Amino acid sequence: MKESTVFHWCMHWLDYEGTQVIAYEDDASRKILAIGKFTNATTDNVIGVFKRAEDIARAYRGKITAVNTDRGTQFYASGGEKKKKGVSRFEEYLNARGVKHIPSKRNSPQTNDRIERWFLEYKRHRWRFDTAYAFAECYNNRVHGALDLEYFETQNEAVIRKMRCENTLGMFIEWSEREVSL
Repeated sequence: MKESTVFHWCMHWLDYEGTQVIAYEDDASRKILAIGKFTNATTDNVIGVFKRAEDIARAYRGKITAVNTDRGTQFYASGGEKKKKGVSRFEEYLNARGVKHIPSKRNSPQTNDRIERWFLEYKRHRWRFDTAYAFAECYNNRVHGALDLEYFETQNEAVIRKMRCENTLGMFIEWSEREVSL
């Protein structure tokens, strides 16, 4: 079982009904931590949603340590014939924060299989919700077969269960201080 709240994320773009959807999924809990819907799949949009995801990780008193992506131009600067591999703006952003970038192997979608599976659910059920965010919230609050089925665990519960003790304690102290000051 993976220790969490040192998040390792999978992220990917989906072309859905003429819009570009990006989602960031925690590898251990399967929780969708951030989602964005855009006209174009750009590096600026990737970084913008990643910043929201960092804020959510901080709310869990966690840190993102690694991100698995495909080799899309928004994430990865590939080299070509007679050309050295460069560094993309997204990779520079990750490097500045000490986050390891793990690009998937070429033509190997199974390395990003969890987020690909989530996108399958997104395509099936998105129409039932007013927003992509509402869908992600519903998804995070349903029982997930890859988690603890004996206790009907949801992704929101799994992210807490998989947290390190010091993170949970820190969240509890922050919560109790807020409650006392009310």
